[in-house]
Amino acid sequence: MEKKFDVRDRLFKVTSDFKEQMERPLPSLEQWEHESTEEHEPNFLEKREDLRKDVSVYGIFETIDSQFRASTQNVSMGGVLIDPETQLSLHEEIYISLFHKNFKSSVQTNGKVVRVDSDGVGIQFDRVVPVMSSL
Repeated sequence: MEKKFDVRDRLFKVTSDFKEQMERPLPSLEQWEHESTEEHEPNFLEKREDLRKDVSVYGIFETIDSQFRASTQNVSMGGVLIDPETQLSLHEEIYISLFHKNFKSSVQTNGKVVRVDSDGVGIQFDRVVPVMSSL
């Protein structure tokens, strides 16, 4: 059986430690975000299988309901990112014709919208388009 003063001493130590922790200033939001990012960046896995390049490629995009023209923000052999103002829905099927001076002729492929957010509309090609690596 523990003696009363042992329990009292342990209790005092625990409460003192707790008080010290509570008196420490909290890190600023910026510092917390930076530390949080540092911890998780090495574990981040890129979902893209192909290297993307920040290249503007002119394109004609056709859906069941509409046709529009846009330039890409970035491209890869597996897809493109276009203007966020484009009115497309997630999972929408799309036919794409891309034009660039490095292409011998236009590149035509089908794709599907896989991302819609403030950064842009991400379209994944149905098949890999190797000529995109020439950009």
